Amino acid sequence: MIKSDTINDALVYNDSAYSHRLFDAFGNNVRKWLLGGPVHTDDTTAVPTDLTVTAVNTSTVTQSATAGNTLVLTTDAAEYDGVNVQVKGEQFKFDSAKPLYFGAAIIVPEATELDLLVGLAETKTDLLKTSTAHGVTATNVEGVFFLKTDGATTVEMKVYKDGAQTFTGIASAAVTKDVEHIYELYWDGTNLSFYYDSVLISQIAAGLPDGDVTPSINFRAGSAAARIGSVSWMRCIQLR
Repeated sequence: MIKSDTINDALVYNDSAYSHRLFDAFGNNVRKWLLGGPVHTDDTTAVPTDLTVTAVNTSTVTQSATAGNTLVLTTDAAEYDGVNVQVKGEQFKFDSAKPLYFGAAIIVPEATELDLLVGLAETKTDLLKTSTAHGVTATNVEGVFFLKTDGATTVEMKVYKDGAQTFTGIASAAVTKDVEHIYELYWDGTNLSFYYDSVLISQIAAGLPDGDVTPSINFRAGSAAARIGSVSWMRCIQLR
């Protein structure tokens, strides 16, 4: 059920069962980006216009034509090919006393042979490596995100600041193919909490990025086969 609350003089709607999960907020101090329905796309490319998409070869990001989904992420049929997707601009920051929520529901077609990064990061066209080895492109990466790398079904939680990893953790549940998993972050102004499928996994208070960040996804093939993932919803809300 949905309930209402007031945080930092803003009207907030959240989940009565999972209070960290914000659905929407209204007020002069609210900054938000919500993906949960039809999106504006370029008339020629069909790429959503409020996203910066960096694709390798013929990989694409398109608006979904399937009920219940909003975006389709398609990789080319070669290892490392895929898409780096970020919301244009950097409207969010882990500031003291300014709660911040990020959440996304994603379905992947393969549990092992692909890379997936989802969370908040500074603008960078290659958050994940595009050749040689699977993993985070550490140079200049700054962000907080979930990570599943090729060859494993483990979901990790990562924090990078100034290009250096400051925290890593592992969720108790693994990625399952063709199943919607929910990735969520909640910063209460003092502590950052990681939730995987509505379960609190870790909480930290130090080593967080000090720069501006934006909702981000990186989706890459882990073998010579095309992979098609879908995003049911994604939203980021900050109460400044």
